[in-house]
Amino acid sequence: MVQNMKHTVFYLLIIAGFMIGCTKKSETATINLNKSFGNRNEIVLVIDDSLWIGKLGDSIRHKLAQPVAGSTDTEPQFDLVQIDPKIFTTRAKNARNIVLFSTNTVHEFLLQKSVNATPQNYFFLRARNTTDLLKLFNTRADSIISVFKSSELNEQMHEVVRNSTQDLHELKDYFGCTLKIPDAYHLQVKNEFPFLWYQKDLSSGSLNLVLYEFSIAEIENESGSIEQHLLQARNYIGKEFLHTAKDSGYIVTDPAKNVSITKEKLQELPVYKIIGSWETANDYLKGPFVCYAIRDDYYKRYLFIEGYINNPFKNKRDQLLEIEAIIKTINFNEH
Repeated sequence: MVQNMKHTVFYLLIIAGFMIGCTKKSETATINLNKSFGNRNEIVLVIDDSLWIGKLGDSIRHKLAQPVAGSTDTEPQFDLVQIDPKIFTTRAKNARNIVLFSTNTVHEFLLQKSVNATPQNYFFLRARNTTDLLKLFNTRADSIISVFKSSELNEQMHEVVRNSTQDLHELKDYFGCTLKIPDAYHLQVKNEFPFLWYQKDLSSGSLNLVLYEFSIAEIENESGSIEQHLLQARNYIGKEFLHTAKDSGYIVTDPAKNVSITKEKLQELPVYKIIGSWETANDYLKGPFVCYAIRDDYYKRYLFIEGYINNPFKNKRDQLLEIEAIIKTINFNEH
């Protein structure tokens, strides 16, 4: 481990958003490290069995295994694998996401990258006693979640890029952009609206990626809030284009049913991220969705890119991550 890199450490701490009490050491040279392993959104928790069944374990499960936002099922945001330190084997130390808890004389919150394998996020939480360890975890849980979510999205984006070889010229023609869409997706509907609908077939349903646009004037005006107009635009598209196999069935989103709208940035452009549950008028289908409405002054539009998960009776968390990873590969060539 390279030591005494004070400036690098300080810079990395700022980027990670950690405050006093969190130390981040420089990364191990990855050239000789094995590839890490682990299912998508899986965390290995190294914690004594006696702590896992107590208040600390309860808090860990409450924070790290809370339900996925927008999902119609009770599905945890992370799968937790608990291992007692006495049986923390060499293989387990190669997991992609690890959090190690221990009571010690040192009070420490530490993140190390690529310690035993690459890529790897390895958190160390140490405190003098169980009470202090619980307080330390509760204080730092959001930072841990943020790092793991960002890392898993990044890994999913790499997978999306590896599996994308199609030249989707219609994206450039319709929207002046490119996306890395895996080859398993096929173009389902193309309309001059403009509107594009890509679909990936599953054994029990489908993943659906949709693109369309509305002018900024249609979304930003005095007849209602931006948030109201975003949802109205989505419901208009659902009724016009997103039809189901059943006669008169189409996708709708009820704004009163657990819809979240937050502001973000994508490719330095302002974005409204919308997550929630969709359902169908005149049909029984439903599921989660994620939508990015990108405000694009160059074309004076809001570009909507969204994914609908139709996978009844199956987990949908990792499929939502795949859709979001595809959206994050957007590139505006003409800009």
